[in-house]
Amino acid sequence: MWILFSAMLLALSVAVQGVCPAGFESLEQSCYVILKVVGTYDEAQTYCEMVGASLAVIRSREEENLIDSYIHRHMSQIQEDQIWIGGTDLLQEGMFLAPRNQEVLTYFNWATGQPDNYGKGEHCLAIFRDDAQLRWNDQFCNTDKVPLCKRGGILG
Repeated sequence: MWILFSAMLLALSVAVQGVCPAGFESLEQSCYVILKVVGTYDEAQTYCEMVGASLAVIRSREEENLIDSYIHRHMSQIQEDQIWIGGTDLLQEGMFLAPRNQEVLTYFNWATGQPDNYGKGEHCLAIFRDDAQLRWNDQFCNTDKVPLCKRGGILG
């Protein structure tokens, strides 16, 4: 019983202090990492799940500012032109849903002319790495990109 209580207390203190696993960076109440592996949108979600996370769902300008700073700090390590984040409109064009709980997303930072559903097949959210403002694009889900993963807080 004492071991169970100690484990719960440790888990609570980790959650309160915002301690993140190795490789993740603490930003406010959550932990983020850009994995050094490329894959399709579905593969990226699987890679995030393998490290106990999910593709990052960005719900506000404040959260995006934190993530943008994180991406800028790690820009030299990112070789791909875009980064997968959580959200897809595969079920209904124009209605983007979070990957885990199908929550309807309401915050976006689209690049000019986006989303455009180019070729009637762009359904997954990505951040333009080369855009100074790190604006978003709807992208073909079967293209290879690095994932931005999030754990702790609200995963999405």
